Amino acid sequence: MLKITERVEGDRTILTLSGRFDFRARQPFQASLDQAKRSNPRQIILDFSEVPFINSAGLGLLLVAHKHLQEVNIELSCKVSVGYVWQVLTLAHIGQTIPIFLINAQTSSSTSQEHGTPTSSIPLPPPLNLESPEMLEVLLPFLEMLEKKDLDLPPLSEVARKVLAFTTDPKATMKQLTTLIEQDPMLTAKIFKLTNSAAFATHREIECLSQAIAWLGLNSVAGLAFALAVQDGVFNDHGYEREVRGLWAHAIATAFYAKTLAGMIGKNGDMAFLCGLLHGIGKLLVVHTVNLCRPATVALLPWSAMDVLVEQSYVEVGRQLGEAWHLPRVVKEAINLHQHYSYHLATHPSKGAPLTCLAKHLATYHLGSLVMSEPILRGLPVTADLHIPEGAMDEILASKSVIQAQIDSLLL
Repeated sequence: MLKITERVEGDRTILTLSGRFDFRARQPFQASLDQAKRSNPRQIILDFSEVPFINSAGLGLLLVAHKHLQEVNIELSCKVSVGYVWQVLTLAHIGQTIPIFLINAQTSSSTSQEHGTPTSSIPLPPPLNLESPEMLEVLLPFLEMLEKKDLDLPPLSEVARKVLAFTTDPKATMKQLTTLIEQDPMLTAKIFKLTNSAAFATHREIECLSQAIAWLGLNSVAGLAFALAVQDGVFNDHGYEREVRGLWAHAIATAFYAKTLAGMIGKNGDMAFLCGLLHGIGKLLVVHTVNLCRPATVALLPWSAMDVLVEQSYVEVGRQLGEAWHLPRVVKEAINLHQHYSYHLATHPSKGAPLTCLAKHLATYHLGSLVMSEPILRGLPVTADLHIPEGAMDEILASKSVIQAQIDSLLL
């Protein structure tokens, strides 16, 4: 739990924060701000020197606080020590909105960049836009729902749940998986279509599930079946079908790039595939939840506002969904720690989080985003931390057409 102490110096109030600054900080943070505002200070300074961790929800709390204090003519600024929080705030361009003062800056030249700590070479989108009144109306109540774990978490279908279990069961057999998938005729038809597509280059027609499993492998077919099952009607995306399809395209691209990368460094490709596929599953649940909470008579939240809400909350939403779905530990770790400023905190030997981090950047580049380029990809800390050889990166980038065919075949 975040602890906050207050100190008044003339017309300014200094709030010293101690603990993680994430969505769980919402309640104590808001209470401390309300208390500080009662003395009508000219300025409120947030001292982050004792905060070891901040995530996207914490960044959202900061920006909302700035907006509300600005409305009552109170300046907000931050004091930050050199280290993790400073780098996250820098990468998120928070200083363009809220003044940030670096303390003990003399140590910055000797601060190491160990374990994939982020650097300012990673491009990010412009500062988050909180001007939308619709977004402000939804963000804090949504964070409160997260804090209370009051989300409507959709259950996995029985087939999807059992298929997922195959990915971690060393005793699973071809016959068991075949019997399970055949319980769902539509899923069976999709698997046939998928494995017979040019994307998977089977060279001969697959006529039964056992042939598909023999060609692609037990866990590969299980992973593909799970991807198809989860896409098919689990989440309510009414009104945002095009945008959600784009989220799925990015997730599927991340999955295939993660599997490719894993094979190059001797890690489990099928588990890397699941990590990549599900790393952003919270984004879909955010859209699902907003749709459930907003009355049908109310206009849709603009996607620009929804996008901000998604970015501020999807990791925690995904964490809760991962627990509810009993996802494998490595997948839950990838959901929590796939971002460029947190992958180095992961400990699972499968390297799911760092593989997902790099795969996510490759997917972003693949899909034509202007925020990622080939030189940046090669220079990312996570690329070095995974020990991706230069020649291997050439091979990955040259496989774009193959990856695109696989995306097209799996995207419903």
